Amino acid sequence: MVRGVDVVLSCLTDDGAVEDIYFGAGHVFETSGAYSTILELSTIAPETARRLHATGRGLGISVLDVAISGSTPAAESGTLTLFGGGERADFEAAEPIFRAIARQWFYMGPGGSGVAMKLVVNTLLGLGMQAIAESLALGSRLGLPRDLLFDTLAKTAVVAPAHIGKLESAKRSEYAPQFPVRLMRKDFALILNEAARLKLWMPATEAAAAINAAESASAREEDFSAVIRRMEQEAGLDRR
Repeated sequence: MVRGVDVVLSCLTDDGAVEDIYFGAGHVFETSGAYSTILELSTIAPETARRLHATGRGLGISVLDVAISGSTPAAESGTLTLFGGGERADFEAAEPIFRAIARQWFYMGPGGSGVAMKLVVNTLLGLGMQAIAESLALGSRLGLPRDLLFDTLAKTAVVAPAHIGKLESAKRSEYAPQFPVRLMRKDFALILNEAARLKLWMPATEAAAAINAAESASAREEDFSAVIRRMEQEAGLDRR
């Protein structure tokens, strides 16, 4: 697939899949061809991204880690947000590609910086969803009408745009995966692995990750917002 192309883009599930494509069975780094640039769009550990950069540099290939922020609707409408790590000149040269898929893009620094920023963003994404789930459970137990509670919360300044659409679908008890709970679990693991490496205590993230992991263990392919249903059930509000 990479023979005869100018630029290689890949977006894969996790570090293992990325490493297999480039260093294992995929043999991308061993494949001769015209390509001189790789845009790695996967959410992976910064160390894995730095390894890709170092290997590419040794082969004369420019590698950018370009982490994606935005789920299915943003991808379909070409309004993603991108965070890039690598050489600035390579990042600027790739902007015509970014314009085809994204609304905005940010250069974050050397190799690994793009995925580092994605972990920062997804910390807020996961924590915010857990906070919303707990707030909704509290409101329901306080006797507020469920639909009114969901609709009103979505109109307040404290709910981020990324979460507003989740409130609408969760109100209908619909959890079709736009950002699957299993991928949020993977990202929580990446975040907490980096925190452990840096000896950084993140107690709220640890708690949110545990709830997310419990929901992911159900093996249902659902959106990460399914923690709303879990917290409703924990509160004795059966929304099966």
